[in-house]
Amino acid sequence: MNIGIIGKGFVGSAVEYGFLSSPNIKYNIRIYDKKTHLRTHSLEDTVNESEIVFLSVPTPANTNGSVNLNIIDQALNEINFCTLGESIILIRSTLIPGTTKMFQKKYPKIKMVFNPEFLTERNADYDFVNQSRIILGGNIQLTSIVSQLYKLRFDNSIPIIETNFETAEMIKYMNNCFLATKVSFMNEMKMISDKSGVDWDVAVNGFSLDKRVGDSHLDVPGHDGKLGFGGSCFPKDIQALIHHAKSIGVDVDTLKGAWKTNLKVREEKDWEKLQGRAVIEKK
Repeated sequence: MNIGIIGKGFVGSAVEYGFLSSPNIKYNIRIYDKKTHLRTHSLEDTVNESEIVFLSVPTPANTNGSVNLNIIDQALNEINFCTLGESIILIRSTLIPGTTKMFQKKYPKIKMVFNPEFLTERNADYDFVNQSRIILGGNIQLTSIVSQLYKLRFDNSIPIIETNFETAEMIKYMNNCFLATKVSFMNEMKMISDKSGVDWDVAVNGFSLDKRVGDSHLDVPGHDGKLGFGGSCFPKDIQALIHHAKSIGVDVDTLKGAWKTNLKVREEKDWEKLQGRAVIEKK
């Protein structure tokens, strides 16, 4: 089977690893990236010689917290220019509900499915081959084709949810914003504990043994040795959902509080340095 990858960052690289490591099926993979040393084929060949193409490009935050769509819009425009209209383009970038539908109307020649990723940058390859679920948003005729791709690769072992664009987009934001909020909550619990004679490690153990809590995103400091959350995903995504909620008249005090706490406890705003990924590039 022929698979295309556009954008060979950690998300695209994990896709490559995930299919090349398949024990039963041989996949022919074509890769296009703006960086010439990362590509194996031209954009035209990657799009038209592949049955399914994984598009993974950044959606950084604008200065007001909203999602900047310039990079993905440019990528789709270039795909639209060269596509023969046969391949399915899987959009992996994080997008606010309604965005993929907007792009589908703008570029009707492209067959789009929204397929969010749930990878950690530290363990992207492992995460791809150990996915807890696969989310596919779009036309059922297209999502069913993509569903078969995943079923063949993972032997029907992973739950697959097929839904519309907006729901698939929202699932991604629910995931990231919940985990970001969980981090802020744990940081606040740590501050209370430090001033209350609490044995923090024992408290966390007793807390996390409740299966409803889950055992991830509980460490304070986090895996990077710092308080709060940083990196290229959580900061931009929680800001984006706060901005979107405001635009549709929904007040999200919980998300606002989580972001406020993070700004207070996180001394190094590392996401501000990730220009082009977490925030727009400064000109």
